[in-house]
Amino acid sequence: MKISEKSNQEIIEQLTNIANNFDSTKENYLLSYPHFLNYFKNLQTINLENLIIGISFTYSWMPTILKSIKLEKNEELISILNEVKNGKIINEEQLAVLKTAFNNSLVGTSKLLHFINPKQYAIWDSRVFRFLNNEEPHKYKLEKPKVYLEYIEFIESLKTEKNFDKFYKLMKEKVGYDITEYRALELTFFKGEQINKNEVNLK
Repeated sequence: MKISEKSNQEIIEQLTNIANNFDSTKENYLLSYPHFLNYFKNLQTINLENLIIGISFTYSWMPTILKSIKLEKNEELISILNEVKNGKIINEEQLAVLKTAFNNSLVGTSKLLHFINPKQYAIWDSRVFRFLNNEEPHKYKLEKPKVYLEYIEFIESLKTEKNFDKFYKLMKEKVGYDITEYRALELTFFKGEQINKNEVNLK
């Protein structure tokens, strides 16, 4: 799956324009965000209690409630999440195990992964998909572990663009505290979708 029809350079230019208009005072999620990160950062290892607390507060960032946590494979879940915390990029099969356990939602799983390791995992949702692909996110695309891993590779490629550092510095200034490259990109994708939608509604 091709993430975007635009070149990486065009995307960075577009993101810089979005960042210029970013207003942190209108973003309620920015208050809770560093606390969620600190919860996992301050843990030596993740255990079952941490897993349950983490996925529960993750769902305060979701439009739906957490209806299902399947803990039959709790030891495997904990092992995978500790691999994430220790800097490993997990594979499709491991992502599928997590998704199945957490409301069968890759979107919710991606948010948990980001809170655990914000330097190597990015939040993935329908608004990010819509911004990057300029199409409605069919569930089979949005929820495929392979597509999420392609998204991570795409973010890595954006980080190598010559104007990325300028964009990243600007976005950190706009947010008002230090964030990772992954967070800067994902948050701008998220805001860009909203801007694009507003422009369509004005036409």
